Amino acid sequence: MSEQQQQGSFKKDLRKIDIWALALGAIIGWGCFVMPGTSFLPKAGPVGSMLGLILGGVIISIISVSYGYLIQKFPLSGGEFVYADAAFGKVHAFICGWMIVLAYWSLIPLNSTALAMVSRYILPGSPLQIGYLYTIAGWDVYVGEIALAYLFIIGLGIMNIKGIKSAGWFQTLVAVALFGSVLFVFIGVLLTKPDFTNLQPYFLEGQSKFSSILAIIAFTPYCFVGFDCIPQAAEEYNFSHKAALGLMIGAIMVGAFIYAAVVFVTSVVDPWQPMLASNPDWATGEMILKSIGYIGVFFIGIAMLCAVVSGMNAFYIASSRLIYSMAYADALPGKFAVLTPQGTPKRAILFMMILALIAPWFGRQVLSWIVDMTCVGAAMGFIYTCASATVLSKRNGDTKQTAISALGVAVASIFLIITFIPGMPGFLSVPSFIILGIWIVIGIIFFFIIKHDYINGKWKGVSVEKILLSKMEQDGRL
Repeated sequence: MSEQQQQGSFKKDLRKIDIWALALGAIIGWGCFVMPGTSFLPKAGPVGSMLGLILGGVIISIISVSYGYLIQKFPLSGGEFVYADAAFGKVHAFICGWMIVLAYWSLIPLNSTALAMVSRYILPGSPLQIGYLYTIAGWDVYVGEIALAYLFIIGLGIMNIKGIKSAGWFQTLVAVALFGSVLFVFIGVLLTKPDFTNLQPYFLEGQSKFSSILAIIAFTPYCFVGFDCIPQAAEEYNFSHKAALGLMIGAIMVGAFIYAAVVFVTSVVDPWQPMLASNPDWATGEMILKSIGYIGVFFIGIAMLCAVVSGMNAFYIASSRLIYSMAYADALPGKFAVLTPQGTPKRAILFMMILALIAPWFGRQVLSWIVDMTCVGAAMGFIYTCASATVLSKRNGDTKQTAISALGVAVASIFLIITFIPGMPGFLSVPSFIILGIWIVIGIIFFFIIKHDYINGKWKGVSVEKILLSKMEQDGRL
């Protein structure tokens, strides 16, 4: 028997709560607990920040409607790669998939280095800062912190290889702990009966309320990227795909609440302007410590740890399914188009694990340059998905969906454009521009290497959708 005949198939082991947790864990990163003091309050004030984050969640929900529509039409792993092919053909599908695959993968090692950041915030003089090696781009690299990153990269990789059921249960446990910890801190601060006049001025002085809110909405693609992990596991739902949209919107809005809640507890304990003027190392942590003590810092530390680990797990799941689907359609080397008897793309997971193990040696700053440019890839994924939904819904006569998806294209295009506008939150640094250029050049070269097999090979004239549906039929899943 051939290798593909011997391989397993995806297992339908993901529950609704697992999918919700997958999206929430990808949305909330450690930055949620640091940005209130470094980015949100200085740009918009407390109410401006909270309104901007909630409206940002609403805007992202508009984009998610296109994802929900296409998940029902194409219940396949691969997500945006499949959608772009169905609407625009294989060349566009490759462009979309190539940009997204780096965006997903790079967040695994970046989150692993965030574990060191969490330890540095929670444990001053962190015991992990042992075995100093060197400093690269202003970041000190320690053996202890690399060892911690390795522990989670390898551990989560092995768990994902064993099967989606264990990965889904773990994701749910961690996401619930994340939400519960933030809720505990939020309620704890409220019970101290803080002086709400500390929130004044509600918006940043010297600029209009609208400008304050808009300044935070500009962070939206960076705050909420990750909900699009959901379609990558579409073949593994044990429930109707119609429920996917509600789960996405639910995760997005819970994420918006978490962001807003952390801003609130950071700004309500003391008058927020003098507090920021005192240059605290970690404004959120210091205000929680002052309000409810070390128990609060403990729980916010748990939330930060859960945010980091759930993000790593979510992007392991999403990127491995994307790589598998692209490989099965000959857009990537065919060796990745194999599933284990447990239904996991083991080779794709191992490949990502190996690359992730290399990354921490370059320091967090270098990784942040890569992740910054991957926001371009995420925005392109949004655009392709909304554009695909626009085209396909118009073909099917779904007028309402066409209008919503067209609006999604406009919003997602703005997200892409602002990464190239100086002064905007997402404006790419020079190193990020260079990395983006290199990745595009590599993609062009690689495309011409695989072009014959991908476009003119065994799948000539066959859409990615039909290729993957054929695979499902062979596996007995249709």
